[in-house]
Amino acid sequence: MNRINTAHHRLQQASDLAAVLDAAYQAFEEMLSVIHPAQDPASGWFATYVMAAASAANGRNALALAPSLPRRPLLAVPAEQGPGPGERPERVAEAVAGLGELVAGRLASAAVGARDTGDRDACGQAARNALDICGLLSGRP
Repeated sequence: MNRINTAHHRLQQASDLAAVLDAAYQAFEEMLSVIHPAQDPASGWFATYVMAAASAANGRNALALAPSLPRRPLLAVPAEQGPGPGERPERVAEAVAGLGELVAGRLASAAVGARDTGDRDACGQAARNALDICGLLSGRP
């Protein structure tokens, strides 16, 4: 879960709109990097993880349209960077939901201060996707 912890720290340290957008974009990428390997069709978590992955991808895609997002090439996340072998689904869900909560809060705050309508819209949509992730992964027994 080091990638999730790193994304969490980076988002906490982001100080301006461009940095928040970039850190939130990367946070969605990191969420996907741990959710995808955890998607086991034999697990009771499978459908929840599939829906959480869709919300993470939608949030990332919403931010890709933000005019103030620094442009850089997209890098594929190697599969071995996902959760460690035997990582409990509950632990993955807890870590991703915690990051989602931070993403939602930082993007909601960024939307308020954003001058460009495109940035406000992207932040708002991505924040809603992050809240969806929290709801999906926090509401499981």
